[in-house]
Amino acid sequence: MLGPTQRVVWTVPSGMRTITIATRGLVAAVLLATAAGCGSGGTPTPLDPTAAARQRVIDTADLDCLDDRGPVIAITDAEQDMTAAIEVGTGDTAVMLLHQVDGTACQWYAFALILAQRGYRAIAPDITSRDAVDVAGAGIAHLRAAGAKRVFVIGASRGGTIALAAAAAASPPVDGVIALSAPTVYDADALTAVRKLDVPTILIAGDLDGSFADHAKELHDLSIAKHKKLIIRSSVSHGVTLLTGDVEDTVMAFLTDPAATADAPDPA
Repeated sequence: MLGPTQRVVWTVPSGMRTITIATRGLVAAVLLATAAGCGSGGTPTPLDPTAAARQRVIDTADLDCLDDRGPVIAITDAEQDMTAAIEVGTGDTAVMLLHQVDGTACQWYAFALILAQRGYRAIAPDITSRDAVDVAGAGIAHLRAAGAKRVFVIGASRGGTIALAAAAAASPPVDGVIALSAPTVYDADALTAVRKLDVPTILIAGDLDGSFADHAKELHDLSIAKHKKLIIRSSVSHGVTLLTGDVEDTVMAFLTDPAATADAPDPA
């Protein structure tokens, strides 16, 4: 990765000159036309380096679930680093979906399409980097800038840990968080997050899935949320695979009325 002072120069055809611009982790080359016939009246017409960098992030994203790049966007964090994300749907209620460590944003694509069909905007960013909490924060900011009046965060496994940490750091607060099979600590500290996260929260795990049910119970006990729910299923399912049947129904109800859903008894 290039540092802020490193520069790279590409060889270009005669009659062209190259300007290189280095930013945090991204390098954009701007070619200015100087030969006769290039540009109106010989006036240089530079490419937008930000747009070029954004397009590169979109084009190189590891998203094999897509036939084309239409749903792919590039979100920008507070440090101006860009990350690819899948975005579908419209509406003023938005849901950010955070994938497991063994997956990509594609892991949530099918569910994102279901949300879009039901009138929600959904975004699934790539959180493979260790600054995943910052990426998730950028996703929340993107949704609000796009006009979302309500924002929910749902994460699976490591993504659930990141969801709790990112929600705890969000200002203004998000409208609700769901964590499926979330470890207490995994590239973020969910134990600290739930001690200050006072938004409706649902923690879900399978009791035959290693120690993840114990993690969910610990996070639930520590949570200061006024409206919270613990869902433990007799299941080996992990993360996104828990999202079926009554669990999926609970998630959908949560997006409509998070406080009432979190307060309601477990339907199982």
